[in-house]
Formats: sequence, C-alpha cells, structure tokens
Amino acid sequence: MNRTSRRPAKPADERMPTAFCLEYTAFRELHLDWYLRYAYVRTGDWPRATHCVEAAFDALSAGWATVLRSACPAAQAWQLLRDQAGERSTCTEGHSWSIHCLLRDAQADTVLLHHRLDLSIKQTAGLMGIDDHAVRALLRSAERALEAFPPCVTPRLHTPCNAPAHDSELCAPESDSHDSKSVMRPR
Repeated sequence: MNRTSRRPAKPADERMPTAFCLEYTAFRELHLDWYLRYAYVRTGDWPRATHCVEAAFDALSAGWATVLRSACPAAQAWQLLRDQAGERSTCTEGHSWSIHCLLRDAQADTVLLHHRLDLSIKQTAGLMGIDDHAVRALLRSAERALEAFPPCVTPRLHTPCNAPAHDSELCAPESDSHDSKSVMRPR
C-alpha cells in the first residue's frame, strides 16, 4: 500500500486502547462484507456503499468503549450503518431495490437481508443485533404491509433477483417458483 492511500495516524491521546482495538478489529472483520453488501443494495453504487460503511465504522470506532458497554454492540453498529445508508440512498424510480421507500426501516432491513441477500433468520438477527423472534415478526409485518400495496407498486420486490447485471453477485440463488407469498415467507 502506498503512503498516500493510508489514513493519517490519530494522535496518541485519541487512539483506542489496545484491548479495544483488537475487539473492534474483530468486529469489523466479521461484519464488513455483509455491511458492504447491504449498503450497496441500499445505495445502488459501490463508491457510495463504501463511503457509507467507512463512515459507520469511523463513528463506531470513535465511540467503541461506549458501544462495548451497551446491551448489544451489534444493534448500535447496525443503527449507525442504517443511518449512513439512509443518508446516501434515495427513493427514486429505477432504483434497483426500493423497499425502504415502502416499509419502516427495521422491516425493510430484515426483508433485504433475509430475502435479497439470502441470510438465514439467525444471521439476519445477529447482523442487526436483535432476536430471531423479532426478525420473524418484522418479516411477517413486512409481508402484511406489502400485501396492502397494489401489485403495480411492488412487482419488482417479488422477483428472485431484480438487480442489474453488475449486481448479480448479490442475488440469492433462484428456485423453481417465486410468487409473492414464497418470496416473503420466513425460512
């Protein structure tokens, strides 16, 4: 790595204690890939997704000691990521995945993670820092909310993968049948 691509070192008084640094680094490594995938689907653009995730991790790093004392560090980190993604996304026609324009954030996030990125209920819960039963409840409430919309509003949400070609690595594997009920049904 060349010197110009590195971030400047923080002054000694701003550096994280070594023990916290190891925990933060482990947390970052564990979540980075899924955070990037989530941010990409939300923003529709890799550079914006990368900036979104970096901003979330910067904020997380700055308050890491406080985050570790919280009831659920994963939930705090997820809220930072959701906020950053929300600032960088728009609900415009043609956006490849606009479910956040139709549902509450928590509902939309569970649908995005579970159905779009094909995470299990347990993985979705772990990433968002909530219980499995909360994920199931959010998925059921999202299904009911989406059923209330006319089909012309939500047709793109009921396809196995509605992403452009450059987004194909984010698609869930296709199965033989994908009607609106099977796409929204919790696994």
